Amino acid sequence: MAVFIYIQWDQIPQQVPMHYNALGKIDSGGSKYQILVLPTISILLYIFMTVVSFFPQIWNVPVQVTNENKEAVYLSTKNLIIFLKVEMLTIFFYLNYHTVTAQPLSISFLPIFIITIFGTLAFFIVRIIRLGNEKKHNCEL
Repeated sequence: MAVFIYIQWDQIPQQVPMHYNALGKIDSGGSKYQILVLPTISILLYIFMTVVSFFPQIWNVPVQVTNENKEAVYLSTKNLIIFLKVEMLTIFFYLNYHTVTAQPLSISFLPIFIITIFGTLAFFIVRIIRLGNEKKHNCEL
């Protein structure tokens, strides 16, 4: 994102979109220097999620973590974080591109964004619950 902004800097208009409504239409603008906010937020979010991924014991998971299921649950949760990082960076780049080029977003952006993020969360939550229950059931046998 930062490289894209750097390359495009001379072509970026003085006023750029800063906010889009639910239909993807530009509904507020700002200085071209404000486009630096998106890469900054994405870098900070990426760093935060990376740091958190190294401390599985602080994660809130929907199953009781035991010695038997710990490895599988933590691996699945770490994969969730990896998927979310990729999705968030993709979304931020898409927003950054449209902001730099002063284009409205596609009307399908918001539904795709919501389905992607919540779909990923739902998939991994179900997977973690199944892994936790599977390991618990195997221990009872």
